[in-house]
Amino acid sequence: MVKLIKYLRPFARYLLIAWVAIIIILSSIPNIPTLKIHTAKSDFRLDYFMHFGEYGVLTFMAFLAFAEDGFRINWKRFITVAIGLVMFAILDELHQKLIPGRTCSIRDVASDVTGVLAAIVFTLLVFRSVRIGMGKE
Repeated sequence: MVKLIKYLRPFARYLLIAWVAIIIILSSIPNIPTLKIHTAKSDFRLDYFMHFGEYGVLTFMAFLAFAEDGFRINWKRFITVAIGLVMFAILDELHQKLIPGRTCSIRDVASDVTGVLAAIVFTLLVFRSVRIGMGKE
């Protein structure tokens, strides 16, 4: 894992830009059907998991791109990136109001923000593990 993270680090900004572009492109496609699992009692929407994962990957890439050498991130940058990710999630949903057949959903924003929060915890643990593996902690 340490080797993979160290390998990805130089490409993190490019990966972040590509992932943001993918999110914007997919959000701009009109009339995407909602994926659901039908159960006896109700329908279970899979798009909430997709939002969670989509913004989890975005968060990991953002923190990897903006981390300092030694896989550390100062509080000012941490707060700036976290707020930026939440703002992007909100703007992405608002943007979908302009797309035919798409809607702006507070549940989608909640899934996005939950993905961001979970990925922040995951990323901080991974960064700590990488620093330990590098002998810097």
